[in-house]
Amino acid sequence: MALYRTEAVVLRTYNLGEADKILTLFTKNRGKVRATARGSRRPRNHLMGVSQVFTHGSFLIFKGKSLDSISQGTIIDAWLYLREDLTKMAYASYLVELVDRFTEEYDPNEGVYWLLVRVFTHLRKDGLERRLARYFELNFLRLIGLAPRLESCASCNGELSAHGDLRFSPQEGGVLCPKCRQTRSDTLPISVGTYQGMRWIAACDVDRLSVLQLTEDIEKEMEEILRNFISFHLERPL
Repeated sequence: MALYRTEAVVLRTYNLGEADKILTLFTKNRGKVRATARGSRRPRNHLMGVSQVFTHGSFLIFKGKSLDSISQGTIIDAWLYLREDLTKMAYASYLVELVDRFTEEYDPNEGVYWLLVRVFTHLRKDGLERRLARYFELNFLRLIGLAPRLESCASCNGELSAHGDLRFSPQEGGVLCPKCRQTRSDTLPISVGTYQGMRWIAACDVDRLSVLQLTEDIEKEMEEILRNFISFHLERPL
């Protein structure tokens, strides 16, 4: 069996037998990997800490035929606040569900790995959870090739005006200009503030999210648009 070492974030855990776990990891250089952590449910086992959900760790893994097997693991960051605060836990669970649903095993995407690490680190700050979720959604969709069209009309590729009567179409893949919006009846309203906010979040650095001024209505509209867009691509709701 081949042996490899990689950094990874624990996305999910499943109990196996009396003392083992199966971990779903998103690794730095191999994408999503499923691996067994033998004995990790025993109190004194060396894998107990690093096999907790949301943990960021370094792993030594044997490549198996159906499931890989974790030989060693050390914690880089336990991110305990993601398991101790219900709001942060809910957002973290949503983000790992996105990664799990949209990625295939052994399909490397280092950008997704670092995005997950950055957002989980910034979830330490209170009050930014909703905005960080939008930041993650927009950047994650870009990294997997499904970014919504915001710079030009998703139908005719024409120029968009922030003062025009715009709509968002999950089916067309982005924002529609006033002319193209008339040809579809399944669009979502998108206000000027939401349109500009989505463009800003998609292009900004995560450290600057706290300076963006968004109203509650804009936050809710942005969330509804992106949830509909994501559900359309998954063909089922999260």
